[in-house]
Amino acid sequence: MKFVRLLAFAAMAAISTQASAGLIAAYDFDGNAANNTQSSVYNLATVGTADFSKQAYFSDGNSANYLNVTGPGGLTDWTLSLWLFTEQANQGQFKGIFSNLAGPTNANSWQIDSFDGDYRLISANGTNSTIGAVVANDWQHIVVQKFSGSNARLYFNGAFVQNIGYNPGGLQNFRVGINRATTESYTGYIDNIQIWNDSLLTAAAVGELYRTGPGTSSVSDTVAVPAPATLLLFGFGLIMAVRTRLGKK
Repeated sequence: MKFVRLLAFAAMAAISTQASAGLIAAYDFDGNAANNTQSSVYNLATVGTADFSKQAYFSDGNSANYLNVTGPGGLTDWTLSLWLFTEQANQGQFKGIFSNLAGPTNANSWQIDSFDGDYRLISANGTNSTIGAVVANDWQHIVVQKFSGSNARLYFNGAFVQNIGYNPGGLQNFRVGINRATTESYTGYIDNIQIWNDSLLTAAAVGELYRTGPGTSSVSDTVAVPAPATLLLFGFGLIMAVRTRLGKK
């Protein structure tokens, strides 16, 4: 299974390269650290303590522990992809997974959180959209794609969910494993975070990101990924182709 996941990660990298050249951050946590493997810029810093022992970041539910970085900011469009695994489907409210800026009222603040058993995107003014239902003990995949500077697309487990019709915010200073108020922490694994500085990742590419799985991890082998031969054929094909619950916490 680990061999399959390595092939999946290679295929995923090929997808990302072909869909968009704007990958600015990739955190696979495979090196037992929070380094950005895309470049030396935007390496996440540990606040408190951090556990990467299973080649994924374990967010322990303690608000004293999370990751953060000063991001590029000023991006008209961007795309965020991340994977989640938890043993607790309903953790309560505002359990932050990925957030931008401290406090809920800044014009560019936003977050992805776990709220009463659902994953949500919530903007600065409290407008929020459900991304999908949390399923315990399985990897789940979220993509948020800001486009045209003031709108966003949501994808969940490889499928398009909706265009939300409002500006989700920016990437000035983002955190992993905590909400924007830095008071509520998600409990579970967060892995293979990728950020692009554009919104060129297609729906088909998002679907392939999901099908290839979260990459190398010893958290669980429950995510079904294509057989190795399928992945290799897919990778070669890409090379040949060359191309609202309210709340403000």
